[in-house]
Amino acid sequence: MTANKQKAYILLSGGQDSFVCLLWALQMFDEVEAVSINYGQRHNAELRYAGLVANYFNVKHTVYNIGEFITSMADSTLLNSGNHNDSHPQANNLPASFVPNRNGIFLTVISNHAFRNNEPIINLITGTCETDFSGYPDCRDAYIKAKALELSLGLDRTVNILTPLMWKNKAQTFEMADKAGKLNELNELTLTCYNAVEQLNVWGRGCGSCPACKLRERGFLDYLASTNIK
Repeated sequence: MTANKQKAYILLSGGQDSFVCLLWALQMFDEVEAVSINYGQRHNAELRYAGLVANYFNVKHTVYNIGEFITSMADSTLLNSGNHNDSHPQANNLPASFVPNRNGIFLTVISNHAFRNNEPIINLITGTCETDFSGYPDCRDAYIKAKALELSLGLDRTVNILTPLMWKNKAQTFEMADKAGKLNELNELTLTCYNAVEQLNVWGRGCGSCPACKLRERGFLDYLASTNIK
């Protein structure tokens, strides 16, 4: 596999998906830089794990704090108290954990970061996924494509948004980590849990009861079943 000579910027949350995206990015690009967002999330312990991952892979890491901006205008159980398994107060068809336009805001932040570094072509990587996710509309492929066009127009230069996990399920992301020889690191160095429970389980860190943990555990068990690993 030949790496791209251009540089890529990855949104690094500290969770499973962004870890696997970083593995992919390091194979595909000569240089990778990570950006994390403190948006007032209750589970902000994930930012510490993002730092651990960036340090492990020796990747430059920048954290932007936009917490007051987000919490002042959005309702979500990721920001406030409440049951993650409930429906969203403004949209019964969406989970209570939905943060309106979160991915759009994150992608705007990271594209501005790359623009400030004077990148002639801006390559962004995010772990959004339509196959195995919580139903967030800003994770959809159509949204990401539209966002890339918007950012390109707004910055007057090409912005590519790469989504290596868009059509993969959680079992396949575990497979990607395992094939790269980083399955143990994935489980130990990442935190996906909405409740920020850091207990280490066979499938990774988490409480085991929030929607994110349930997805992760099911994906791990599905991967084990597909490979006959005991």
